[in-house]
This record gives sequence, structure tokens and C-alpha cells, in this order.
Amino acid sequence: MLSQWIESICLVKFDIEIGQIVEWTQPLSSITEQEEKNISMLAFPDSNAFSQNEGHLKYVFRVRRSGGKNRFSLGFALFMQRKDEDNPRGYTQKSIVILTNLPLVTFYYNLLEMIYSNIKQGCLKAQLQYAYEQISNWEKPQPNKLFNLQIFNNKIAVEVPHYLKMQKVDSQMNVELQEVLEELTLTNMIQFDDLRDIGQFQEANIFAALPHAMLVHLPKLWELIVTNQQFMVIADSPYQCSEIILGMISLISPMKYSGDYRPYFTIYDKEFQQINQELENSIVRNIIIGVTNPFFLKALKKFPIIIRCDSQASQIRLITQGNKEFCLLDDKQTLKMMIPIKNEETKTINNSLIKKIYRNMSLEFIGLFEMYFASQQNQVKKFDEKEFLEFTKNCKVSFQDLFENKQKFVKLYQTFIRSSNFLTYLNDRKNVYIAKSII
Repeated sequence: MLSQWIESICLVKFDIEIGQIVEWTQPLSSITEQEEKNISMLAFPDSNAFSQNEGHLKYVFRVRRSGGKNRFSLGFALFMQRKDEDNPRGYTQKSIVILTNLPLVTFYYNLLEMIYSNIKQGCLKAQLQYAYEQISNWEKPQPNKLFNLQIFNNKIAVEVPHYLKMQKVDSQMNVELQEVLEELTLTNMIQFDDLRDIGQFQEANIFAALPHAMLVHLPKLWELIVTNQQFMVIADSPYQCSEIILGMISLISPMKYSGDYRPYFTIYDKEFQQINQELENSIVRNIIIGVTNPFFLKALKKFPIIIRCDSQASQIRLITQGNKEFCLLDDKQTLKMMIPIKNEETKTINNSLIKKIYRNMSLEFIGLFEMYFASQQNQVKKFDEKEFLEFTKNCKVSFQDLFENKQKFVKLYQTFIRSSNFLTYLNDRKNVYIAKSII
């Protein structure tokens, strides 16, 4: 039985006759046959990122689990390709997958890299079995405690912040390699500082993942997440599309994103046909998908919003279909604040600046609800949509210049009130009742 750090570890291979299959997993009964099929399809890039060369690629996916309609696991994948003269294809492809309910991106990426660096040709399963046995003996994670977790001959130092709730996929963790502790770089220090902010996926570097031409649309990307809009991201690799989606979710922190999201999605996913049918029948599902195959432009052509960040696009752009209109305008002022890119550190600094700008924007946005509730005398607060929207007409925020007019400002709140994010916000307050139906 594994600790709370990990649900299971899988090894997926490409079989010439069968295709992608799970060839090894621990614990043995941790995934069902249907889950095996879904995991095996998500464990490989949709299109080969390495051509005939050797290399490896890390990324994140999210897979539905059995035992509950809304039960999901995050999958952290490390795809490997090696030259192999004995293989008719000229190379072998395998992927290590860690399934967990904890969204600790840096931690699991570091763990995968350590496992990968210790793998020797011909004894992959034995090394994975050894890693599994070590992880099984890790101490149960607790808030406000620094752990030194043993993996092979290395240690990963993990500081668990006070707000971590191990049962929820909405928490973060400060993670660093033991070697880095002795020699912190500016990049490390900035990343660790960002991780101390409460919110989902604070590690994601949206500045580095998004093409420069897309950065001007950041207010609109924030709006899509805040209001639980349905959209698709097309990027060049599973890493890029997963990093973009996780980065977008992080923008609304400390608010929680409560919609369905698939950082990497393929046409072989069991839910592909269902999503397509829903789009054809104009059924709206609050789902975000990240893809790398341009075929999705035809296969899911009715997706209301498409964010094209792939090199195959003639232009990096935000595509809207039907009568979709944004409440927020593009933002060129934030771009002027970015420092010129010289190295990885400048990307980290720019990403941290973006996170802080949008964190303040999110706090101000939700702050109007707090002001509205504070104006009420009773301990148990009442929410009345009509009354609140009237209240907003006399309010201003520091990002007012991102709205074309006051009507757009009020419209953004009206759309948010009809989202699952708003219901999550009300549920977390616990002392609010809804005076009238808002759905």
C-alpha cells in the first residue's frame, strides 16, 4: 500500500502489434482495465516529439477514475525514446507515469527525473520496483514540516506549507532538490516565494509557456478561468499545453477553479466522442482541454473558444465562435513591465510579476462580494443577485481601464455568479444563503 504521496506507478510501452499498453504497475490492483487503456493513451505524445532521436519529455494529464463521477487523478508522465536497432521502428518508446491526487508539479517532475537518471538499460522494471518500495516507506505528509524523502541515493527536501490539505487536489507544496538547498539561485528563490502564495498550480510558468503574441490576451484568459468557460488550447507539445492550462488556472488564485480540466487530451480518450456529441447538441460542459494534434480543429470544430499556441498556426490567436464576447480588453501595459528575456531567470521574474498582478486582480474582484456582505448587519449573510449587481454599479476596481464600459464590468460579475467557481466560493464562506435562485 502506497503512502498519501502517490496512488500508483505505471510503466507504459509501445507494442508493435498492440500499440500502447501498461506493462507494469504497482500496487497491482490500483487501476482498472479501463483506466489502463486511458492511461496508456495519455502516456505518449500524440505526435512524436523526437522524430528518430533519443530524448525524454515530462508533462501532466488528468484522468477520470472509477468509483465516482467526479473522481480524478493527476498523471505525471515521463516519456522516453531510445534508439534500438533490434526494433523494426528503429527506436523503443516507454513512459513512466505517477498517479496522484496531489497537484505538486515541481515535486513529481523532480521525482520522475531522479527515477529516470537511475534507470539502466535492461533493468527498468527492477529500478521502478525499488523506487516503489522506497516511496511506500515515506512518512505521511504533514503541514508545517520539512521532509527529506529518500529516492535511490538521493533525497528530495519537501516543505509542506500550513494550508496544505492532503485530501484535496487544490493545494501546493514547496519543493526543492537537496543539492539546491546549498546553492540557491535567483530563479529558485523567486519560485519558492511564489509557492508560498495560496492557490492552485503556483509552480506553472505561464510566461514561458505562452507565445509572446498571446500575452496581450492575459485578461481574457483570466476571464475564461474565472467564469468557467469551455475552451481548447492547441500547442506544440504535451508539456506546453499542460503548462499553459495549469498556468491559466493559477492566475485566479487565491480563488479556486472548480471546473473540469484536461491539461493533455487525445482523440483516443474515452470521453472524446461524448464531448463531440455534446458540442454538436450545443450542450455546455465546463471543461478545458489541451491538445497537440491540429486534427481537433476539425474533430471538435464547435468548441466555442480555441487558443492557438502551436507553430502550425498561421497566427497565434484567440479564436471565438458564435456570439461569444469578452468583458475584458487586451492589456498592453503589463507587457511593458516585462524585462527583456536574457535567460531562464528573466522568464521566472516575468512569470512572478504576472502572477502577482493577477493575484491582486483576483483579490479585488472577489473583494466586492466581501464588501457587499460586510454591509449587512446579520452574522449569516444573504446573497441576492439583483441587489448585488446594483451594488457593483457604484463600485470601481483598479483594473477598471480593462473594461470598455460599466455594462461590461457588471456583465463579468453576472457571468461569474452563474459559474461553479462562484458556488465554490459561497460554500467556502459557509455563512451565506442565497435569497433567490441564480442558475
